[in-house]
Order: sequence, then structure tokens, then C-alpha cells
Amino acid sequence: MPKTQEILAGLHSIANNYSWYAVGWHAVFYVFIFALIAQWQPSNQLFAVLMCIPLISVAVFAWITGNPFNGIMFTVMAFLIFIFGLKSPVLPIAVSQLPFMVIGTVMIAFGLIYPHFVVSDSIIKYFYASPVGLIPCPTLSVLIGFALLFNGFGAQSVSLTCIVFGLFYGIFGVIKLAVYLDLFLVFGALALLVKYMIGMF
Repeated sequence: MPKTQEILAGLHSIANNYSWYAVGWHAVFYVFIFALIAQWQPSNQLFAVLMCIPLISVAVFAWITGNPFNGIMFTVMAFLIFIFGLKSPVLPIAVSQLPFMVIGTVMIAFGLIYPHFVVSDSIIKYFYASPVGLIPCPTLSVLIGFALLFNGFGAQSVSLTCIVFGLFYGIFGVIKLAVYLDLFLVFGALALLVKYMIGMF
């Protein structure tokens, strides 16, 4: 694993040197959210499989910027979500209980405006160029947010995968990288853990 300063420098480089890709990801997510608000109801299976794409994107950026650890981790996560997603029910997504809907919405918003690493003179830039789809924590925040909103896409194994990766990267970000903003990711992962445990009974 690279040293702390190398990791931070790599994340900073991705967030600022590939910002146009972040803009593209924001456009995709905003269209996706608008479609959901307009009553589009994809199947749990389709939703889970679609969530693999931003994970693959993070893996690609990790590989091309010399961070094989994140490259491997997000390649593995994308593979797991894809496999577990294929086992999800081919039924339309259903919204969770209100508390989890609220937390999920907050997590999605957090991921889409994630301000860390982005160099900007205007707060507005965070709404369209934060590094979602490029680096781990904002991308995991959005994925966990959707899992909270839509019952883990009908698959407990998908939720468990999100919990494990979310807790790892959230705690790593806070303790190892001193990115205290990632406490939000830890909170979201713990909320999904509570939902996961409720679903077991």
C-alpha cells in the first residue's frame, strides 16, 4: 500500500486532473435521480448491476494513477456487486422505511457534493465536479445511499458488501488520511448495517 502522502497526492491528482470525468458522472447521476423521481422503477437486479459501473470507474482511475490497492479493491467490489446483483429479485425497486430513506438521501447528496480534494474558488463547483465516480469515498457514499433508499436492491449480500467496503474506507480515511469528512461514510455504512441486521430478523 502507498504511503499516506502518496495516497493523498494521488486522490488530489485524480479529483483535479480528471474533473471533466466527474462532471460527466454528475450528469449521469442527476439524470438517474430525475428518472427515479419521475417514477422510473427499474428492477432490483438492474439497479444493482448499474451500480457496478461507477465502481469500475474508480478502479480504472486508481490503476492509471498508480494505486493498485484501490484498483484491486474496487475491481473486487464491482465483481461482487455484479454477481450478487444478478441474484437480486427481478422485481421493481421498493423504497425503505422513512428513517433509512432520509439517511440514504443525505448520503447521496454528500457523495455528489463531496468537497475534499477539489481545488475551487466557488462552492458551486462541488455540485458538478466533486470526485464521485473517480475516488472511493464519495462513490461509496452514493452507492450506500441508494442501498439505504431501496432496501439493498433486494439482496442482503449486496448490502453486506457495501457495509464492509464503506466501513473500511470510511475508517481508513478518518484514521489514516485524517479526512474527517469521511465520518459521514462511516455513519452511512453503520446505518446500512442496522438495516441489514433488521432484515435478518
